[in-house]
Amino acid sequence: MAKSDVYLVTGGAGFVGSHLIDRLLELNLGHVILLDSFNDYYSPIIKQRNVALLEDRYPTHVFDGNFIAIQGSINDEELLRMIFTKYKITHIVHLAALAGVRSSTSQIGKYMEINYSGTQLLLDLAASQKVKQFIFASTSSVYGQTDKLPFVETDSCAQPLSPYAATKRAAEILAHVYHNMNELNITILRLFNVYGPRGRPDMMPFKLMRACIDPTCTIDVFDDGEIKRDWTYIDDVIDAFINALEQQYGYEIINIGCGNPIKLSTFIEHIEHLSGKHISK
Repeated sequence: MAKSDVYLVTGGAGFVGSHLIDRLLELNLGHVILLDSFNDYYSPIIKQRNVALLEDRYPTHVFDGNFIAIQGSINDEELLRMIFTKYKITHIVHLAALAGVRSSTSQIGKYMEINYSGTQLLLDLAASQKVKQFIFASTSSVYGQTDKLPFVETDSCAQPLSPYAATKRAAEILAHVYHNMNELNITILRLFNVYGPRGRPDMMPFKLMRACIDPTCTIDVFDDGEIKRDWTYIDDVIDAFINALEQQYGYEIINIGCGNPIKLSTFIEHIEHLSGKHISK
């Protein structure tokens, strides 16, 4: 990677995106363009604070034009073309998406529009501009329901259980087509459950900490807390993104997880022990 490189980070104001941009600016790897719609899946104020934090932390990059934040949608083709033309994008990290397994069941069309069609627009422009690297953030949800552990990248993903997972898997397949047709370097990182500072408020760690502070908050526990999740710390996830940006695999899918899933009941016990608070369930 060279300092003349220009990184477009879609969904850059979110949890993972803001941490990735933080690292890119810290390492001074090149110019960084943040693109985010600031949608209301959770409070846009949280994303605005993430951007403000980055601007406060790297004022020189802002002043020099090495860090630019743009509000807009990945489905806005005119905006995307302007960004690619004006800034000469060399690397794309595509994090923008509608998240949430449950909410996707009532908004299938919207999830298809953003998670699939938006990705297709980015792939089109990446191919026409011959970008060096396209990193796509996917999800472990593509594996569907399986008792086979650990998940392996070659496992079948033919039966996703939610519209969210289906749109992500469809985008993965489309990315392979673009790699095959255009020789794009595409790396797909399947993220498991990410936690850490600036985490999303709809994720369990945030909910548990809020329940510690506010006794009126209750946590829904299904299957007696036996459900297991593979939690991965945000810094480790960002390490994976940086490593992927430094390589050109052709087309590669990589699981990004801890490899040590824990029960929800155990997670709750740890939080209660560390906080000294009881969590209402």
